Amino acid sequence: MKNQLTIFFSSILQCTLVLSISFFAIANCEQKKDKETQGFLNEDASVLLAGALFFSTYRSNGDGTITDSSIGLTWKICSQGQTYVATSGGYSCEGGGLINNGWGAVQLQYCNLNNDACNAVSLPKALVPVSQIGVAGSSEAYTSCSGDRTGGYSNWRVASYTELKLLSSSSRAEMLLKFPDTIEDLYWSSWANEQDPSNQTARAVSFARDKFGTDNASNKTNRYYIRCVRP
Repeated sequence: MKNQLTIFFSSILQCTLVLSISFFAIANCEQKKDKETQGFLNEDASVLLAGALFFSTYRSNGDGTITDSSIGLTWKICSQGQTYVATSGGYSCEGGGLINNGWGAVQLQYCNLNNDACNAVSLPKALVPVSQIGVAGSSEAYTSCSGDRTGGYSNWRVASYTELKLLSSSSRAEMLLKFPDTIEDLYWSSWANEQDPSNQTARAVSFARDKFGTDNASNKTNRYYIRCVRP
């Protein structure tokens, strides 16, 4: 009888312990899901690890540019309109404007016309300097990057759709360590939307914390943020 009581109470204790641990884990997960730290949305350890590995090949060049040594692609660290600032702890893009206007980041048109006047007619239908359809168009996005001289380079271009998707493919928190003050909004890619028979839309990618890396096809005359790359 004594042994039976011991087993009975031991079982109750074990069940209570399991329930307590489960409740704590659930509560902790719920808290972790909603918690934000200085604008960084907490991410799963697997996402953070994937991001840390992905961005481990990115090295700042100390001149407002950062290079992915794995593929030799160099990015301008700041969004167009922002000003790069070297700090004691690294760098930021807070040299111009105010926080409530994105530190000076500007939104630019993909094209002033909702047709193929600003992009190539063949795949991947990237932005071009001269219209290929006989109708003149102008691209604020193309002009902004091609005229940029950050780092002493003159061959900047608007990042392609695949390049923006790659940049937003893992951890947003890790991305922000390499590209601080990224705006939580859409960024134009250089590619028109090849699936649009009307030729009125182009591809953009979201860098918002709740839609990070998602696609968007928008009218080319809309204004979104821009990232420049080279070569």
